[in-house]
Amino acid sequence: MRDENKMVLRSIEIKNFRNHIHTQIEFSDNLNLFVGGNAQGKTSILEAISYLCLTKSFNANSDFYVLNFGSKFFEVFGKFRFDDGHEVSVRVSFDDEQGKKVFLNRENVEKFSTIINKLPVVILTPRTKEVMYGSPEDRRKFFDLAIAQLNSVYVDEFLDYKKILRQRNRILNAIANEEIKLEQGIDLLDVWDEEFINYSAKLIFRKIRFISDFIGFFKSTYSNFGENESAEIEYSTQIEVSAQDDFETVRERFRAMLNKMRSEEIKRGVTLIGPHRDDYIFKINGWEVRKFASQGQMKTFLVALTMAKFFYLKEKKLETPILLLDDVFAELDVERAKKMLSFIGNVGQVFITATDLDVLSGMEGGFKIKKFIVNSGRVFDA
Repeated sequence: MRDENKMVLRSIEIKNFRNHIHTQIEFSDNLNLFVGGNAQGKTSILEAISYLCLTKSFNANSDFYVLNFGSKFFEVFGKFRFDDGHEVSVRVSFDDEQGKKVFLNRENVEKFSTIINKLPVVILTPRTKEVMYGSPEDRRKFFDLAIAQLNSVYVDEFLDYKKILRQRNRILNAIANEEIKLEQGIDLLDVWDEEFINYSAKLIFRKIRFISDFIGFFKSTYSNFGENESAEIEYSTQIEVSAQDDFETVRERFRAMLNKMRSEEIKRGVTLIGPHRDDYIFKINGWEVRKFASQGQMKTFLVALTMAKFFYLKEKKLETPILLLDDVFAELDVERAKKMLSFIGNVGQVFITATDLDVLSGMEGGFKIKKFIVNSGRVFDA
């Protein structure tokens, strides 16, 4: 087994990215603090780092949204260094004619999942709290990304599943609206259902295995906050499965449930079963967090999820992720945020945004901290 390899982002160059016309930064390999008022461009730096590691923003649903007003393209370029001595460069560019292009060590990357799997990053932003408060889709996205960062095949399987699901929904909708005859529609469903069953079972199987692995990391990090409580995460799917079931068992149970649901799906004109309808249930002492937990418990649960994801990727990939913390001192509270840094800050590279230059006061002795002032898309050493 190879030794653990720490990954560090050495530098970044940003062009026409939100209000950054041309920004170049050399980073500390430990803590990097970006301080500025609202809308000055500090979160945009973390977004740009997200593009290097995930090929997309954590804060925008479209590449057009981060393009500087009046500009025809944006570009983000970063250099990473690993403990074993090798270096990696990533360039992400976008323009409204050619779309997005990604280059790894100057070579064009066709499958973006290559980057997602290669450069692990963990992100905590104000939007992350939707994992706790939001819809099942918000929770699925959080865990889907963790699985994808560990296994690039998962991304391909997920995209194939979405294509099949869209086709299946078109057929069901056409039957429900009497655009095609029932017999013709059923014949078409039979053609697509075998693939739908296979990809659904693949995703469910991977999610079951992931949670059975991840839960230990989560419980350990939750207990680090001194909470005398039992915290749980349950993967909720529409078929009865467990971590002990093999793939064939999952597939055949899904097949049986799909067959059972067919008449109702035809009636409603939509697919009613599959990973796109699954959820993750968070519990403390047996009680569902969303319904019964206090604000403090929810914040602790969210921080524990973030820390667990960091240490899970660190151990499974044998590479230390970088950590992006956007405005966490305002969203959480100073005590929880500092406690998180005390666990992670001495083993990884962290990027933090804040409005107060002294937000890390009392922690300077334990870390190498580089501070930056961000003002109107320009970055200065503090």
